[in-house]
Amino acid sequence: FSFHKQKQSSGHSSTAAKQTRADNRRTETMQQSTMQQQDSKTASRSRRAASFVAATAGLLCFLIGTSVMYTTNRSSSSVVAVTNPNNNPDIEEASSLSSSTSLLRPSRRALSELVRVEDGEDLCSYKRAKLIAVSLAEHDVSPTYQASFPGSGARMTHELIRALTGIAISTDHAYAVETNRHRHSVAVKTHYPDPNGVPLDEFDEHFNGAVLVLRHPAKAIPSFFNFWYERVHHLANHSTRAPLEEWIKFRDTSLVRQLQHYQQHMDFWMQKYEQNKEKLLVVTYEDMTDDVKGPETTARIAEFLNAAEGVQTVPPESITCIWQKVVKYEDIGIK
Repeated sequence: FSFHKQKQSSGHSSTAAKQTRADNRRTETMQQSTMQQQDSKTASRSRRAASFVAATAGLLCFLIGTSVMYTTNRSSSSVVAVTNPNNNPDIEEASSLSSSTSLLRPSRRALSELVRVEDGEDLCSYKRAKLIAVSLAEHDVSPTYQASFPGSGARMTHELIRALTGIAISTDHAYAVETNRHRHSVAVKTHYPDPNGVPLDEFDEHFNGAVLVLRHPAKAIPSFFNFWYERVHHLANHSTRAPLEEWIKFRDTSLVRQLQHYQQHMDFWMQKYEQNKEKLLVVTYEDMTDDVKGPETTARIAEFLNAAEGVQTVPPESITCIWQKVVKYEDIGIK
């Protein structure tokens, strides 16, 4: 009996020891799990802090960069001299205007009318270019959205498309209310969903697709501000650069909102054609104005437009000339 009691007591001790070891392992596991959770929370806080610091630094760099860019551009602006080899009255008017204000992009509207030339003419001869009226198409046309955030070269793209096709372009405001433009405009210029644009979803079935023009926001937003300043002060478009102090005031109160609008604009058009990516052509302002990439990008735009119903663009050999006359207008006599 004594031996049996000792054996039973030994068994109980062994069981207790096992239980203790199991409890210790559970405790260690819980402690390790708690430490891992704490480490994970610490790492997460560190990542959030780093992201916040990076975002703040990025925004600060953006603010400094846009101010430096705006100051540099403003200080380099000067009165523009205009030459008029064809005695064009529109260019003459721009020349007289330059004596009273700095023309940033003089006479581009008049120049766009000189781009289309008749067959057999030297396509790059400015002096011999013959005017061809650009109007709404008489036949049915499947238009293309010409979408861009304000300040991203909408006017330049407008004139480039018009020169490539010989058909007039509408604005979203005009297309929404003027039914005669439906199916007779080669493209519709729009800033939607920016507040400066209007929705045209009800007319989507008219459209062949969209050309989305992107420009770096560090350049697009100051450009848009300058346009806004001219409009508020009843000044000619692209005639005056706003004072630096006005830009700083706008930047400090509106920059974050403008960046949000920029992102919303880009997301809207990318998502609109997410299921039909072949219906969306994305180009950049920087490529369109580049000496090497400019003609190539213009050729891509022409090819995209040419796929639309009722649209026939100029021959490929004319594209470089048209790009030079519309985009590099300063190189052909207007400086």
